[in-house]
Amino acid sequence: MIKKSILLFLFTAIFVFGSDGTMELLERANQAISNFKTVEKIDTRETVFAIRVDILDSKITLIGEMSDIDLKDKLISELNGILKVPIEDRITILPQSSLGEKIFAVVKIPVANLMDGPRKTSQKNAVTQARMGEIVKLLKQNGDWYLVQMEDSYLGWIDGQNLWIIDSAALSEYLSNRFALVISKFANIYSEMNKTQLQGKIVQGTALPCLKIDDQWALVQLPGRERVYIETSDLEVFNSRKEVFSSKKDADYIISVAKQHLGLPYLWAGTTSLGFDCSGFTQFCFKMAGYFLRRDADMQFEQGEVVENRNDLQPGDLVFFQTYKPGPSHVGIYIGDMKYIHSGSNGVAINSFDPASPDYSQSLDQKYIGARRILSRW
Repeated sequence: MIKKSILLFLFTAIFVFGSDGTMELLERANQAISNFKTVEKIDTRETVFAIRVDILDSKITLIGEMSDIDLKDKLISELNGILKVPIEDRITILPQSSLGEKIFAVVKIPVANLMDGPRKTSQKNAVTQARMGEIVKLLKQNGDWYLVQMEDSYLGWIDGQNLWIIDSAALSEYLSNRFALVISKFANIYSEMNKTQLQGKIVQGTALPCLKIDDQWALVQLPGRERVYIETSDLEVFNSRKEVFSSKKDADYIISVAKQHLGLPYLWAGTTSLGFDCSGFTQFCFKMAGYFLRRDADMQFEQGEVVENRNDLQPGDLVFFQTYKPGPSHVGIYIGDMKYIHSGSNGVAINSFDPASPDYSQSLDQKYIGARRILSRW
C-alpha cells in the first residue's frame, strides 16, 4: 500500500511538472523571488522577507515570514503569472498572533542596543541603538527578546526588559501630551520628590512627554515609569511628538550639532552622544534638524540629489567613501572650505579634501565616491 502511494505521488509529480521539471520549476521560482526582491528594492535590514520555496502535495509552496502583507500578496500574484502552477501560501505575516494587541513598545532605558539575534550582548552583534522614548513595533518574540522595527524601519532584536510594552490605545494616550526634546549632549534627570536627587542621565535627541514646565524645570514622564524633573535649559518643548522632528532647520544647525561631538570615540552601531558609527552620526544630526535619513551609509547614498562635482559641494551635503567593502561604506557631513565632519576610527573628527590643509586625509580623499544633497535650497 505504501509503495502504491509513493508511485502515485511520483506519477502525479511527473504529470504536473515533467520528469525533469521539478528542479527546473524550483529554480524558476527562486529566480522569480530574487528578481522580485530586486525590483521592489526589498532590504532585509528594514523588511522581514524570509521565504523558501518547496514542493509539497504536488504544489509550489511558499514557507516563511514577511512583515508586509501587501508585499506578500503582490509576490504571490506575480509568481502565479510567471509559473502558471498552483501556489500554496504558508507565509506567516508578522507581528506574530501570539503577541496579541500589545504590539508596540517604548524604550525605557537611556540607550538600548538592538542586536542581530536574540540573547546577544556583545557590541559587535549590535546593529543600531534606540534612545529612551523611541517607539518600536514588535514583530516576533523569542523568550524575553523581541524582533522590533524602529521608526526609521530598521530591524533588530532587543531585550524585553528594556521596553514598556503597550497596545495601540496606550500608545495613543502616551502621544497625547506635549513633548520635550533634549537638546544638550546630556540631561540630568532628578526625582520628582527632590529636585536635587540625581536619578541618571539621558542623551541628546531623547523626546519624552512634558507634563508641565516653567523657566527652570520641566516635569516629564519616563516611559512606563515615574515622573522626573529636567532643567528647562536642556530642553525644547513642542505641542506634540510629531512636531519634534518635523521642524526643519538649516545646514548651520546640523553642523553645530555635529561639532558638539568632536572627539567622541567611535562606537559600532552607535547612534547617540555616548558614541556614534558613521551613518548613526549623520542620521542623528539630520534628525535633530527635522530631516529623515535611513540607517546605513549605503542606504543614505540612495537618498537626496546627486552632487556630480566635488567643487559644487555645499555645507550640509553628505559625502561618501568606499572603505572596507565595495560601494558606500562611510559617510560624513560637508561643512564648507573643503572640510567634512564624520565619525571614523578616530572618533568624531574634521578632515579636509585639501592636500594643503593640516586636516587633510589622503586615504579618505582617495576613497571618496560621491555626495548627496538632502537639504532643500530655496
